[in-house]
Formats: sequence, structure tokens, C-alpha cells
Amino acid sequence: MAKFSEEMTDLRTRLTGLADAQAASATNLRDAIARMEQRVADLQDGELSSEQQEIVDGIKSDVESLRTAVDSADDGYEPPVVEPAPVEGVEGEPEPGSVADRQRGGL
Repeated sequence: MAKFSEEMTDLRTRLTGLADAQAASATNLRDAIARMEQRVADLQDGELSSEQQEIVDGIKSDVESLRTAVDSADDGYEPPVVEPAPVEGVEGEPEPGSVADRQRGGL
């Protein structure tokens, strides 16, 4: 049987790996977007030649590919819905969460 401390160390290692993978993906996407923005900036002046139009079309295609990657980053994961804990009222005071309850965001 594994020790509790060993299991906690394993869980921390797995979570760190997950966070590192997420950070790397975000960095890769951010860098790709920066490269595309630079390519667009290089093309902004004047009329497009056929060669430049091919570059623009390639950038548009790359943007759509990145959009797909960004949109699918959390596919399949939905955070659990956590209902707030009910707040018990106190006799003689406004109902918790009511307009009269200034402690809980009332007016």
C-alpha cells in the first residue's frame, strides 16, 4: 500500500505536468499569433501583388487553423457546477440575499 505522502507527491507532479503542458500550448499559440501579426504589418502598405495575396491567403488559413486549436483547447472538459451553500437567516434580520440585506449585496 502506498503512503499518503507518496500519493500526494505523485498528484503534485501530475498537476505540474498538466500546468506545464497548458503553458507551453499557450506560449506556442501566442508566438504563432505574433508571427502572423508581423506578417500582416509587413503587408499593410500599398496594393497587393499576386505573391502578397498568396501570403495573405496563407495567413487567413493559418488563423483558421489556430482558431480551431484554441477552440478545442478545452473540448471535453466542463468544470463542475458548484451551488452556493445556503445562508441561514437570523430572526429579526432581513432574509440573507434580499434587497434589505446590505451585508449580502442588497441595496
